[in-house]
Amino acid sequence: MKKAKTLTAFILTLAVLTNAEYIEGVNWADEVFSCTNRIQSWADGQCGGPGPNFISLQTPQTSWWVLGQSDCDGNGNMQAWDFEEGDRDYAAGWRGGSQINAGQEIVVYFENSLEDNAGADLVIRLYCGPAAKASVYAGQSPDNLVQIGEIEGKLNDVPGKGGHLYDAEFDFSGKISQPVHFVKVFRETVGSQTGMFFDSFRSSSVKLPEIKSEAAQYGWTIPEDANSDCFVNHLDFAEIAESWKICFDPKVSGFEDSVFEDPNSIPSSCHGVWQAGYGLQADINKDCVVDFEDLLLFAENFLTCTDPNNEDCLKPWNL
Repeated sequence: MKKAKTLTAFILTLAVLTNAEYIEGVNWADEVFSCTNRIQSWADGQCGGPGPNFISLQTPQTSWWVLGQSDCDGNGNMQAWDFEEGDRDYAAGWRGGSQINAGQEIVVYFENSLEDNAGADLVIRLYCGPAAKASVYAGQSPDNLVQIGEIEGKLNDVPGKGGHLYDAEFDFSGKISQPVHFVKVFRETVGSQTGMFFDSFRSSSVKLPEIKSEAAQYGWTIPEDANSDCFVNHLDFAEIAESWKICFDPKVSGFEDSVFEDPNSIPSSCHGVWQAGYGLQADINKDCVVDFEDLLLFAENFLTCTDPNNEDCLKPWNL
């Protein structure tokens, strides 16, 4: 991942996506370890990715939508296709089709291991056709995976309705005794209505911080905390002011491209900018411009903090 240059006129804090990523105590997949060569985005041209082409791990403009937080459902109704209502379609997987599409798979990597807790341990958010079926494997290394379950579509039900998201849950108990770092989904069916597209891979358990340093470790950072001191206050307002009206959206006139060392590595969408680690810390709503919408979110979360031992502030895990 390229390091960002410092802009001459502004001191910018870049929100860099790191490995071992926890967000609000949830452990999310950090890397696509491998995939077959016919994995593609669902909505051609909608995701800002390669469109009708198949996704390549080596393509700089490709954003791997299955990494990090679930971002396919923009309005929270578990439907991925309500574009006019704010839903996006950042999903990758396989469509139905002929035998040329058989045997596809995606393998994701977690730097922090997934734990075997009571109940579900792994959650995969996806949508699929009613005839879709895939086997799910997990393990400590990519060469030592065991099957932990299946994902299967159902006619007129979820999963099975196109665009209706579903959380498939898997329990490690009695199946895996070692820490899980790798998860593989392998396609079992080919043909009409066998498409399957993934939004995210994550842990089921949530970690709460007990000391201040664990707040950042477990991803309990607050977007409005622009200076990362675990408290949303007047100092963060100053950070927003310094970045005011800077645009990091490649599709908008006035795009600030000077932070990218290599012009060939510039993502093709705002979502890609964030996936590549170049989002502005002051861009609270992640729309690649710092404006009044970010200021409003700052005001709504004023005096929220992530210091477990500060009794005078609002804790995000208690809200």
